[in-house]
Amino acid sequence: MANGLTLTQDKHLNGLINEPRKVMAKHTVETAFHNGLPIQKALKANKQEVRMLLLSELERLIRQVGATRTFQDQTDIQNAIEDIVEVFPSLKLEEILMAFKHIRQGRYKLYSTFTTMTLIECVRKYEMEITVPQREKKHKQRLNDVFTGSLDVKRLTDELFANGKIRAPRKTLDRYIPLPNNLETYEEVENWRQVHLPQTTKKDQESTTADEGTDRPSDESVHTS
Repeated sequence: MANGLTLTQDKHLNGLINEPRKVMAKHTVETAFHNGLPIQKALKANKQEVRMLLLSELERLIRQVGATRTFQDQTDIQNAIEDIVEVFPSLKLEEILMAFKHIRQGRYKLYSTFTTMTLIECVRKYEMEITVPQREKKHKQRLNDVFTGSLDVKRLTDELFANGKIRAPRKTLDRYIPLPNNLETYEEVENWRQVHLPQTTKKDQESTTADEGTDRPSDESVHTS
């Protein structure tokens, strides 16, 4: 699509923008990590709406926290959102909103102070305690899939052969009778050889070798003559 998102991602982002609380109520920390939309990708697709979403959710959080020392005006809140996006570019949009939820639930001690620095510290704790372990787990799973996954050798060979990366084993007659260009797989080459090239059996090869040995004069006869 024009905004760089798939239809599913675009639908998901629109739902999150229009009904953030309803969508986030269905999320856990695991689903926010695995199914969430990267914040940079979301901003690229719809920068204004995503920023407004974060601003409104942060304003709601500020009211619910009720800290003594907090943001003074709208500019402070906007700067806080800019800082969050800049400091945590690899987080998912849902993960940032989930961190807001954890702050609201009192999982991080604020000590009656909720400023930009406090917000950044809380989001960093969320990233270290929840996101980083999820990333490590996903990385280990990928490595395990690489080492234990089955390899389709036939399919790999056919693809390499079709791309010209490897060639079928050459036989004596290949140098005299060129192979057609439309053969794409190893099996097609072998089938073509069976039909168009004379087959030499092991018995024929032994007979040919014996004949060659008979016709060739020995070193002794040459020396005698």
